[in-house]
Amino acid sequence: MSLVKITIGSTMSQDKKGRFETVAHGQLTEKDGTCYVRYAETADTGMEGTRTTLKWTEDTLTIIRHGTFEHTQELRAGFTAHTLYKTPYFVVPLEAKTTSLAIQGGACNWQLAAAYEVTLNEDPQGQIILDISIEEEEPSGN
Repeated sequence: MSLVKITIGSTMSQDKKGRFETVAHGQLTEKDGTCYVRYAETADTGMEGTRTTLKWTEDTLTIIRHGTFEHTQELRAGFTAHTLYKTPYFVVPLEAKTTSLAIQGGACNWQLAAAYEVTLNEDPQGQIILDISIEEEEPSGN
């Protein structure tokens, strides 16, 4: 298990505010060709009290959230996921059609990039572009 810094950037095509970026710190593990990064969401993301797991193989990225927010979303090029997005305030059907997915890296340094079209409760929301950088954290010395 390695300690890592996770930098997540997202842009929504219909959002005039531009790009949102957040940094989290978590743990990276690999088992049987599947990588996992786990981290706690912060107040900056509006999802405090939620634990997120990023799980990926060479062609699939799954985002799993447990806690205040509950959601599992699989991203795979050409795949459309139909899920429920659960918040403390409402539950809404979510559809995400992955238009592209690129996964590069190895050991403790990874670049994950995805683009997907989002529909909430049958209302198209536009495209989300995600770019995630995972870097091994330098051990702190005394």
